[in-house]
Amino acid sequence: MHILRTKLGLLFCLIAATGIFLAMTGIGGSPALELWNNETRTSLPLWLMIWLGFLALTFLSSVIFAWNHVPARWVLASFIGSHVATLAIENTEGMVLRAGLVSLLHVVFWTPGLIALLSNQSDIRFNSAYGIWASILLFVYAVAFMFDIRDGLVWILFMAGV
Repeated sequence: MHILRTKLGLLFCLIAATGIFLAMTGIGGSPALELWNNETRTSLPLWLMIWLGFLALTFLSSVIFAWNHVPARWVLASFIGSHVATLAIENTEGMVLRAGLVSLLHVVFWTPGLIALLSNQSDIRFNSAYGIWASILLFVYAVAFMFDIRDGLVWILFMAGV
């Protein structure tokens, strides 16, 4: 089944378009150019720390389903990959890790997991633990990508001097 022919595929295209629109118009502001270091992370508002904890728990719980579900393996690998890339950049001399770059890494690395989930939608049923987890994860992807696409694009435009 072609991903873009599904309702979920179209929904994620709309989310991407919304993120691009927010970046181009500046509506709502963006923390994309803020430094992303331990000081910044520990001073985030409580609601954002709770969201990030929920996001991490949702992604990492893919390990429970990785043995029997290929999309869960992609989700786990992409989550780990984004964090390895972030750590590598953070520890590279001369690189400044900004929130927008982290957002861009999320979009680049997490997209294969999202595509794997969207490509195997027939496995997502609410009568199974996997289906419930996958549904929650799709919600997490939707919320995260709207802001990550926005902030990643703001960072790219900043780096391009636009």
